[in-house]
Amino acid sequence: MDSVRPFKLSLIIISALLFNLTALPAAAGEYYSLNEFYSLFPAEKRKSNSFDRLVKRNSIVALKNKLKVKIAIVYPGDQVSDYWRRSYKSFAKRLDQYGIKPDLFSIFIKPTAPLSEQNSAFRKALATNPDYLVFTLDALRHQRIIESILIRNKPSIILQNITTPLKVWDGKQPLMYIGFDHATGTAMLAGYFIKATGGKGKYAVLLPDPGYLSQERGKTFISYLDRHSSLEMVSVFQTGINKEKARKATLELVRKHPDIKFIYACTTDIALGTIEGLRETGMLNKIMVNGWGGGSPELAAIRKGEMTVTVMRINDDNGIAMADAIILDMLGQKKKLPLVFSGRFELVEKGIDPVRLERLQNESFRYSGISEDR
Repeated sequence: MDSVRPFKLSLIIISALLFNLTALPAAAGEYYSLNEFYSLFPAEKRKSNSFDRLVKRNSIVALKNKLKVKIAIVYPGDQVSDYWRRSYKSFAKRLDQYGIKPDLFSIFIKPTAPLSEQNSAFRKALATNPDYLVFTLDALRHQRIIESILIRNKPSIILQNITTPLKVWDGKQPLMYIGFDHATGTAMLAGYFIKATGGKGKYAVLLPDPGYLSQERGKTFISYLDRHSSLEMVSVFQTGINKEKARKATLELVRKHPDIKFIYACTTDIALGTIEGLRETGMLNKIMVNGWGGGSPELAAIRKGEMTVTVMRINDDNGIAMADAIILDMLGQKKKLPLVFSGRFELVEKGIDPVRLERLQNESFRYSGISEDR
Protein backbone atom coordinates (compact mmCIF):
# COMPACT_ATOMS: atom_id res chain seq x y z
CA MET A 1 0.00 0.00 0.00
CA ASP A 2 1.35 3.46 -0.90
CA SER A 3 2.25 5.73 1.99
CA VAL A 4 0.17 8.47 0.38
CA ARG A 5 -3.14 7.07 -0.73
CA PRO A 6 -5.73 8.87 -2.90
CA PHE A 7 -9.40 8.10 -2.40
CA LYS A 8 -11.77 8.12 -5.37
CA LEU A 9 -14.80 10.25 -4.84
CA SER A 10 -17.77 8.04 -4.18
CA LEU A 11 -20.40 8.12 -1.50
CA ILE A 12 -19.39 4.71 -0.21
CA ILE A 13 -15.66 5.41 0.05
CA ILE A 14 -16.03 8.89 1.48
CA SER A 15 -18.55 7.60 4.00
CA ALA A 16 -16.17 4.85 5.06
CA LEU A 17 -13.32 7.31 5.39
CA LEU A 18 -15.17 9.89 7.41
CA PHE A 19 -17.48 7.86 9.62
CA ASN A 20 -15.55 4.68 10.35
CA LEU A 21 -12.31 6.18 11.62
CA THR A 22 -10.91 3.26 13.58
CA ALA A 23 -8.79 5.29 15.99
CA LEU A 24 -11.37 7.78 17.18
CA PRO A 25 -11.31 8.46 20.93
CA ALA A 26 -14.93 7.41 20.94
CA ALA A 27 -17.53 6.67 18.31
CA ALA A 28 -19.31 9.66 16.79
CA GLY A 29 -21.80 11.03 19.28
CA GLU A 30 -20.00 9.68 22.34
CA TYR A 31 -18.41 13.00 23.18
CA TYR A 32 -20.02 16.41 23.57
CA SER A 33 -19.39 19.09 21.01
CA LEU A 34 -18.43 22.31 22.76
CA ASN A 35 -21.73 24.01 21.84
CA GLU A 36 -23.70 20.97 22.99
CA PHE A 37 -21.79 20.87 26.28
CA TYR A 38 -22.46 24.52 27.06
CA SER A 39 -26.10 24.16 26.05
CA LEU A 40 -26.58 21.25 28.44
CA PHE A 41 -24.46 22.72 31.24
CA PRO A 42 -24.81 26.54 31.16
CA ALA A 43 -23.05 26.89 34.52
CA GLU A 44 -19.92 25.54 32.84
CA LYS A 45 -20.02 28.37 30.32
CA ARG A 46 -20.16 30.92 33.13
CA LYS A 47 -17.21 29.27 34.89
CA SER A 48 -15.30 29.22 31.62
CA ASN A 49 -15.85 32.96 31.12
CA SER A 50 -14.63 33.66 34.64
CA PHE A 51 -11.59 31.43 34.22
CA ASP A 52 -10.80 33.11 30.89
CA ARG A 53 -10.48 36.43 32.68
CA LEU A 54 -7.87 34.90 34.98
CA VAL A 55 -5.95 33.51 32.01
CA LYS A 56 -5.91 36.93 30.32
CA ARG A 57 -4.20 38.55 33.30
CA ASN A 58 -0.53 39.34 32.76
CA SER A 59 0.32 40.48 36.28
CA ILE A 60 0.35 37.60 38.75
CA VAL A 61 1.34 37.92 42.41
CA ALA A 62 3.75 35.21 43.53
CA LEU A 63 2.36 32.84 46.13
CA LYS A 64 3.70 33.25 49.67
CA ASN A 65 3.71 29.50 50.24
CA LYS A 66 6.20 27.76 47.99
CA LEU A 67 4.04 24.87 46.89
CA LYS A 68 5.78 21.73 45.73
CA VAL A 69 4.40 19.83 42.78
CA LYS A 70 5.44 17.07 40.37
CA ILE A 71 4.17 17.38 36.82
CA ALA A 72 4.64 15.04 33.87
CA ILE A 73 3.95 16.07 30.27
CA VAL A 74 3.68 13.85 27.19
CA TYR A 75 3.40 15.88 23.99
CA PRO A 76 3.33 15.05 20.25
CA GLY A 77 5.57 18.10 19.87
CA ASP A 78 8.23 16.72 17.52
CA GLN A 79 6.79 18.43 14.42
CA VAL A 80 7.09 21.66 12.42
CA SER A 81 4.15 23.26 14.22
CA ASP A 82 5.34 25.24 17.25
CA TYR A 83 2.04 24.88 19.11
CA TRP A 84 3.27 22.29 21.60
CA ARG A 85 6.64 23.93 22.26
CA ARG A 86 4.96 27.29 22.85
CA SER A 87 2.41 25.65 25.15
CA TYR A 88 5.24 24.17 27.20
CA LYS A 89 7.08 27.50 27.43
CA SER A 90 4.04 29.51 28.44
CA PHE A 91 3.06 26.83 30.97
CA ALA A 92 6.49 26.86 32.63
CA LYS A 93 6.77 30.66 32.62
CA ARG A 94 3.33 31.11 34.15
CA LEU A 95 4.20 28.72 36.99
CA ASP A 96 7.43 30.64 37.51
CA GLN A 97 5.39 33.85 37.75
CA TYR A 98 3.49 32.24 40.63
CA GLY A 99 6.83 31.48 42.26
CA ILE A 100 6.45 27.74 41.65
CA LYS A 101 9.47 25.63 40.67
CA PRO A 102 7.86 22.32 39.72
CA ASP A 103 9.54 18.98 39.47
CA LEU A 104 8.83 18.79 35.74
CA PHE A 105 9.23 15.72 33.54
CA SER A 106 8.46 16.05 29.82
CA ILE A 107 8.62 13.86 26.73
CA PHE A 108 8.16 15.13 23.17
CA ILE A 109 7.34 12.48 20.57
CA LYS A 110 6.36 12.54 16.91
CA PRO A 111 2.59 12.74 16.31
CA THR A 112 3.00 9.79 13.94
CA ALA A 113 4.88 7.67 16.49
CA PRO A 114 3.54 4.11 16.74
CA LEU A 115 1.23 3.43 19.65
CA SER A 116 3.90 1.26 21.27
CA GLU A 117 6.19 4.30 21.47
CA GLN A 118 3.37 6.51 22.72
CA ASN A 119 2.51 3.98 25.41
CA SER A 120 6.17 3.72 26.41
CA ALA A 121 6.35 7.49 26.84
CA PHE A 122 3.14 7.40 28.86
CA ARG A 123 4.53 4.71 31.18
CA LYS A 124 7.76 6.67 31.70
CA ALA A 125 5.74 9.73 32.66
CA LEU A 126 3.63 7.74 35.14
CA ALA A 127 6.77 6.17 36.63
CA THR A 128 7.76 9.61 37.94
CA ASN A 129 4.71 9.44 40.23
CA PRO A 130 3.46 12.91 39.27
CA ASP A 131 0.73 14.89 40.95
CA TYR A 132 -0.47 16.10 37.53
CA LEU A 133 -0.23 14.51 34.09
CA VAL A 134 -0.68 16.62 30.95
CA PHE A 135 -1.53 14.45 27.97
CA THR A 136 -3.49 14.52 24.75
CA LEU A 137 -6.22 12.19 23.57
CA ASP A 138 -6.51 10.75 20.08
CA ALA A 139 -6.36 6.99 19.76
CA LEU A 140 -8.85 4.67 21.44
CA ARG A 141 -5.98 3.06 23.34
CA HIS A 142 -5.26 6.41 25.00
CA GLN A 143 -8.81 6.47 26.27
CA ARG A 144 -8.39 3.09 27.95
CA ILE A 145 -5.11 4.09 29.58
CA ILE A 146 -6.57 7.35 30.86
CA GLU A 147 -9.63 5.58 32.29
CA SER A 148 -7.40 3.46 34.51
CA ILE A 149 -5.93 6.66 36.00
CA LEU A 150 -9.32 8.32 36.43
CA ILE A 151 -10.39 5.37 38.53
CA ARG A 152 -7.30 5.73 40.76
CA ASN A 153 -7.73 9.53 41.14
CA LYS A 154 -3.98 10.10 40.81
CA PRO A 155 -2.41 11.80 39.04
CA SER A 156 -4.88 14.53 38.17
CA ILE A 157 -5.17 14.67 34.39
CA ILE A 158 -5.27 17.63 32.05
CA LEU A 159 -6.10 16.65 28.47
CA GLN A 160 -4.67 19.16 26.04
CA ASN A 161 -5.80 19.94 22.48
CA ILE A 162 -9.24 18.49 23.07
CA THR A 163 -12.33 20.50 24.06
CA THR A 164 -15.03 17.84 23.67
CA PRO A 165 -15.68 15.95 26.93
CA LEU A 166 -16.30 12.24 26.62
CA LYS A 167 -19.81 11.29 27.68
CA VAL A 168 -18.68 7.93 29.00
CA TRP A 169 -16.61 9.76 31.63
CA ASP A 170 -19.54 11.73 33.06
CA GLY A 171 -19.14 11.65 36.82
CA LYS A 172 -15.43 10.84 36.53
CA GLN A 173 -13.95 13.46 34.21
CA PRO A 174 -10.31 14.66 34.05
CA LEU A 175 -9.37 17.80 35.92
CA MET A 176 -9.76 19.80 32.68
CA TYR A 177 -9.85 19.69 28.90
CA ILE A 178 -7.75 22.56 27.54
CA GLY A 179 -7.16 23.69 23.98
CA PHE A 180 -8.70 25.46 21.02
CA ASP A 181 -11.93 23.97 19.74
CA HIS A 182 -11.18 22.26 16.43
CA ALA A 183 -14.74 22.51 15.14
CA THR A 184 -14.85 26.26 15.80
CA GLY A 185 -11.60 26.95 13.96
CA THR A 186 -12.60 24.65 11.12
CA ALA A 187 -15.94 26.42 10.64
CA MET A 188 -14.08 29.74 10.36
CA LEU A 189 -11.91 28.35 7.57
CA ALA A 190 -14.89 26.78 5.82
CA GLY A 191 -16.71 30.09 5.87
CA TYR A 192 -13.67 31.82 4.42
CA PHE A 193 -13.39 29.41 1.49
CA ILE A 194 -17.10 29.64 0.72
CA LYS A 195 -16.80 33.42 0.52
CA ALA A 196 -13.54 33.30 -1.49
CA THR A 197 -14.99 30.89 -4.09
CA GLY A 198 -18.57 32.10 -4.15
CA GLY A 199 -19.49 28.62 -2.91
CA LYS A 200 -18.71 26.97 -6.25
CA GLY A 201 -15.83 24.94 -7.69
CA LYS A 202 -13.71 21.94 -6.78
CA TYR A 203 -11.48 21.32 -3.81
CA ALA A 204 -9.39 18.61 -2.15
CA VAL A 205 -8.64 17.68 1.46
CA LEU A 206 -5.43 16.45 3.11
CA LEU A 207 -6.14 14.62 6.36
CA PRO A 208 -3.93 13.46 9.22
CA ASP A 209 -4.11 9.81 10.23
CA PRO A 210 -7.54 8.49 11.29
CA GLY A 211 -8.39 9.87 14.70
CA TYR A 212 -9.67 12.87 16.57
CA LEU A 213 -8.13 15.52 14.30
CA SER A 214 -9.45 13.84 11.17
CA GLN A 215 -12.89 13.80 12.72
CA GLU A 216 -12.98 17.31 14.16
CA ARG A 217 -11.06 19.16 11.45
CA GLY A 218 -11.68 16.98 8.40
CA LYS A 219 -15.23 15.66 8.68
CA THR A 220 -16.40 18.95 10.19
CA PHE A 221 -14.99 20.93 7.26
CA ILE A 222 -16.49 18.69 4.57
CA SER A 223 -19.87 18.57 6.31
CA TYR A 224 -19.93 22.36 6.64
CA LEU A 225 -19.25 22.86 2.92
CA ASP A 226 -21.86 20.24 1.99
CA ARG A 227 -24.47 22.10 4.03
CA HIS A 228 -23.60 25.66 3.06
CA SER A 229 -22.18 25.59 -0.46
CA SER A 230 -22.10 23.88 -3.84
CA LEU A 231 -18.37 23.20 -3.62
CA GLU A 232 -17.38 19.74 -4.86
CA MET A 233 -14.73 17.65 -3.13
CA VAL A 234 -12.80 15.74 -5.81
CA SER A 235 -10.13 13.99 -3.73
CA VAL A 236 -9.07 13.13 -0.18
CA PHE A 237 -5.60 12.04 0.90
CA GLN A 238 -4.52 10.73 4.28
CA THR A 239 -0.98 12.03 4.69
CA GLY A 240 -0.62 11.90 8.45
CA ILE A 241 1.00 14.91 10.10
CA ASN A 242 3.84 14.55 7.62
CA LYS A 243 5.16 17.39 5.47
CA GLU A 244 6.78 15.18 2.83
CA LYS A 245 3.71 13.01 2.35
CA ALA A 246 1.63 16.15 1.99
CA ARG A 247 4.01 17.44 -0.67
CA LYS A 248 3.73 14.20 -2.66
CA ALA A 249 -0.04 14.18 -2.29
CA THR A 250 -0.17 17.73 -3.64
CA LEU A 251 1.88 16.78 -6.71
CA GLU A 252 -0.62 13.99 -7.40
CA LEU A 253 -3.59 16.28 -6.81
CA VAL A 254 -2.36 18.97 -9.20
CA ARG A 255 -1.61 16.35 -11.86
CA LYS A 256 -5.13 14.90 -11.68
CA HIS A 257 -7.13 18.02 -10.79
CA PRO A 258 -5.34 21.20 -11.95
CA ASP A 259 -8.67 23.07 -11.85
CA ILE A 260 -9.26 22.81 -8.09
CA LYS A 261 -9.85 26.08 -6.28
CA PHE A 262 -8.16 25.16 -3.00
CA ILE A 263 -6.58 22.43 -0.91
CA TYR A 264 -7.77 22.21 2.67
CA ALA A 265 -4.89 21.23 4.98
CA CYS A 266 -5.72 19.99 8.48
CA THR A 267 -2.40 20.82 10.21
CA THR A 268 0.67 23.06 9.92
CA ASP A 269 2.96 20.30 8.66
CA ILE A 270 0.43 19.29 6.02
CA ALA A 271 -0.04 22.92 4.95
CA LEU A 272 3.69 23.55 4.53
CA GLY A 273 4.09 20.33 2.53
CA THR A 274 1.19 21.44 0.34
CA ILE A 275 2.89 24.78 -0.30
CA GLU A 276 6.07 23.00 -1.36
CA GLY A 277 4.11 20.84 -3.78
CA LEU A 278 2.28 23.82 -5.26
CA ARG A 279 5.57 25.68 -5.64
CA GLU A 280 7.08 22.74 -7.53
CA THR A 281 4.16 22.61 -9.93
CA GLY A 282 3.99 26.36 -10.48
CA MET A 283 0.47 26.49 -8.99
CA LEU A 284 1.26 28.35 -5.78
CA ASN A 285 -0.63 31.49 -6.77
CA LYS A 286 -3.40 29.62 -8.59
CA ILE A 287 -4.60 27.18 -5.92
CA MET A 288 -5.42 28.46 -2.43
CA VAL A 289 -4.14 26.67 0.66
CA ASN A 290 -4.83 27.25 4.36
CA GLY A 291 -2.90 26.79 7.53
CA TRP A 292 -4.30 25.57 10.84
CA GLY A 293 -3.13 27.20 14.08
CA GLY A 294 -1.24 30.31 13.06
CA GLY A 295 2.12 29.51 14.63
CA SER A 296 5.40 31.10 13.51
CA PRO A 297 5.96 28.86 10.43
CA GLU A 298 2.48 29.62 9.13
CA LEU A 299 2.74 33.36 9.75
CA ALA A 300 6.03 33.39 7.83
CA ALA A 301 4.21 31.74 4.89
CA ILE A 302 1.40 34.31 5.18
CA ARG A 303 3.91 37.17 4.99
CA LYS A 304 5.54 35.64 1.91
CA GLY A 305 2.15 35.37 0.24
CA GLU A 306 2.49 31.59 -0.05
CA MET A 307 -0.34 30.72 2.36
CA THR A 308 -3.79 32.12 1.64
CA VAL A 309 -5.31 32.06 5.11
CA THR A 310 -4.95 30.51 8.53
CA VAL A 311 -6.98 30.35 11.70
CA MET A 312 -4.66 31.66 14.42
CA ARG A 313 -4.87 30.40 17.96
CA ILE A 314 -4.10 32.89 20.73
CA ASN A 315 -1.54 30.28 21.51
CA ASP A 316 -0.05 30.98 24.92
CA ASP A 317 -3.43 31.13 26.62
CA ASN A 318 -3.32 27.34 26.32
CA GLY A 319 -0.23 26.83 28.52
CA ILE A 320 -1.28 29.64 30.85
CA ALA A 321 -4.65 27.95 31.38
CA MET A 322 -2.91 24.72 32.37
CA ALA A 323 -0.74 26.53 34.91
CA ASP A 324 -3.67 28.49 36.36
CA ALA A 325 -5.74 25.32 36.64
CA ILE A 326 -3.02 23.52 38.59
CA ILE A 327 -2.52 26.50 40.92
CA LEU A 328 -6.24 26.80 41.70
CA ASP A 329 -6.46 23.05 42.32
CA MET A 330 -3.44 23.10 44.65
CA LEU A 331 -4.97 26.01 46.56
CA GLY A 332 -8.16 24.03 47.14
CA GLN A 333 -10.20 26.09 44.67
CA LYS A 334 -11.09 23.32 42.25
CA LYS A 335 -14.74 24.45 42.21
CA LYS A 336 -13.66 27.53 40.23
CA LEU A 337 -12.35 25.40 37.39
CA PRO A 338 -14.50 24.83 34.31
CA LEU A 339 -14.29 21.37 32.81
CA VAL A 340 -13.32 22.91 29.45
CA PHE A 341 -11.15 25.87 28.49
CA SER A 342 -11.24 26.74 24.80
CA GLY A 343 -9.05 29.60 23.60
CA ARG A 344 -9.78 32.27 21.00
CA PHE A 345 -9.11 32.20 17.25
CA GLU A 346 -8.41 34.99 14.77
CA LEU A 347 -8.64 34.63 10.99
CA VAL A 348 -5.39 35.78 9.36
CA GLU A 349 -5.31 36.31 5.58
CA LYS A 350 -2.53 36.87 3.08
CA GLY A 351 -1.97 40.63 2.83
CA ILE A 352 -2.93 41.28 6.47
CA ASP A 353 -2.01 44.71 7.76
CA PRO A 354 1.46 44.33 9.38
CA VAL A 355 0.42 46.39 12.39
CA ARG A 356 -2.55 44.10 13.10
CA LEU A 357 -0.39 41.01 12.62
CA GLU A 358 2.20 42.31 15.08
CA ARG A 359 -0.53 43.03 17.60
CA LEU A 360 -1.90 39.50 17.25
CA GLN A 361 1.58 38.00 17.62
CA ASN A 362 2.24 40.00 20.76
CA GLU A 363 -1.02 38.76 22.23
CA SER A 364 -0.70 35.17 21.09
CA PHE A 365 2.96 34.70 22.02
CA ARG A 366 3.03 36.92 25.10
CA TYR A 367 4.92 34.33 27.16
CA SER A 368 6.70 32.20 24.56
CA GLY A 369 8.07 35.13 22.52
CA ILE A 370 7.55 36.18 18.90
CA SER A 371 10.84 34.70 17.67
CA GLU A 372 10.41 31.10 18.81
CA ASP A 373 13.33 28.80 18.12
CA ARG A 374 13.07 25.05 17.82
